[in-house]
Amino acid sequence: MTIENILLVLMLISGGTFIVSMLKDSRRFRNAVYLLLFLLLLATYILVYFGPTKYGSLVAVIFALLVIFTVLIVPLLLIFNGFVMMRREGTSLANLLSLLFGIFILVGEFFVIRGFYHLDMIEQRQFPLQAFYLMTGFAVFYVSMIFLSFLFYTWIIKLIPRRANYNYVIVLGAGLINGERVSKLLSDRLDKAIKVYEKSKPDCKIICSGGKGSDEKISEARAMKSYLVDKGIDRNDILMEDRSTDTMENLAFSKKLIEEREGDHYTAVVTSGYHVLRAMIYCRRVGLQADGIGAHTAFYYWPSAMIREYAALVRYYIFPYLLGLLVQEFILFVYLRAVIS
Repeated sequence: MTIENILLVLMLISGGTFIVSMLKDSRRFRNAVYLLLFLLLLATYILVYFGPTKYGSLVAVIFALLVIFTVLIVPLLLIFNGFVMMRREGTSLANLLSLLFGIFILVGEFFVIRGFYHLDMIEQRQFPLQAFYLMTGFAVFYVSMIFLSFLFYTWIIKLIPRRANYNYVIVLGAGLINGERVSKLLSDRLDKAIKVYEKSKPDCKIICSGGKGSDEKISEARAMKSYLVDKGIDRNDILMEDRSTDTMENLAFSKKLIEEREGDHYTAVVTSGYHVLRAMIYCRRVGLQADGIGAHTAFYYWPSAMIREYAALVRYYIFPYLLGLLVQEFILFVYLRAVIS
């Protein structure tokens, strides 16, 4: 069996696994990993397939440009975005995330290049330093590739077809300005919820979900309700969930509120576009059947927001995440011991 055929089989298996897993439950993060594996195998298969043909050089150039863009331009764009965030949003740690992540990736790439430099000529006594360079660099590579899979799947999950109307529209809260007014981020979510509500009337309720933070004068739910009333939404069509302190509680408490009411319970969860995937994963955790709908988010805000979402999901899946990293590092260590002897 040729390398080309082996790659084709592996590609079809990974693609089929992704499709089956996604159709079974689109709210699993492992779908993102299956997607990444399929894309990597697809790229490798294309390179091998076109290699001996007259189009091989063109394909190689295209992939070389993609690699250059990924390993060099992307971290530089993240760093640039970090400066944009600081200028527009301030210098808080949250606004520095894209800058720090871009630097993190560049350092990892330097370690990989340094680790492979004259690897076949390295002596045994130099093994610890060389192993440090490569294992650290590939750890960064692991973090970056899982992030990339998360990014791809976040975009894909928004394309999944959904219902035309709902009985309940849950709006996830966000921080308030001066502790009492909805922010631009939250108003975008509420405006999106209004559009869904208008299409779903007359049998639709909007659930404002968000408790009162330590730095807030009123609950997020109360501020959200005031915003909706000012926009002309009937008070009787607005329900408040004002006890939650995080996204998981937003969904769990809103689910309980819905289950206490009679009738159909077709539900939509409206949040910022970058937050949809994590919200859907948490919906699965609390047993809430719902569609995720993303609201508009300023383009420059996306990188930092996506990094925060990624960090939250890493914390949620910390054990399988670390297991994958340890397996990669062990394989790399065994390889290095074999090469450096």
